[in-house]
Amino acid sequence: MKLNERLELIKLDYETRNVRVIFLKNYDKLPTPSGVLNVKKGDEIDLPRWQALMLENKGIVEIKDKKLDLDLVNTYHYREKRRAAANQITPLPPDFYMKAKELVEELNRLIQERPTHMLLKDREILEKNLIELAEARLLKILRLALTSGEGFREKMTPEENLVYSNINETAVVWRKYIESIFKR
Repeated sequence: MKLNERLELIKLDYETRNVRVIFLKNYDKLPTPSGVLNVKKGDEIDLPRWQALMLENKGIVEIKDKKLDLDLVNTYHYREKRRAAANQITPLPPDFYMKAKELVEELNRLIQERPTHMLLKDREILEKNLIELAEARLLKILRLALTSGEGFREKMTPEENLVYSNINETAVVWRKYIESIFKR
């Protein structure tokens, strides 16, 4: 399976994973994977993320899952770029990139509804810091994959683990190929 297909599976897993929601309104006959429910305002239940997002957009529920914000992205960016050594990777939440995508989509929606200088500046900073963070981590993953950095895998997101595995596998095959040149 190709890397991009495996990344899509991570995205699908994220979208179908349950999140906790609190109902802001009564809702009769809510279809869920476990059956049809009648829920009241204030009830808390677990729903697949995709369904929770649809209901949240309609003002019916609030997702209790912690969202990513610009300050948190800036903190991760600072830690990775300024505080971590070149051969170390700092931990990120496993769903960091998925939540970053949601944050970008939310900012884009707000900009489309009511563009302000502040929102445009936030979007610009977010894009810059996310790209720099991902590139810094990719360079570290490359180094770790070439020097057997297995001990750092728990600090990587699922997407980064896939990239690490592919790079590591390629490096191993390449080394064996070069070694085969010198074997008689």
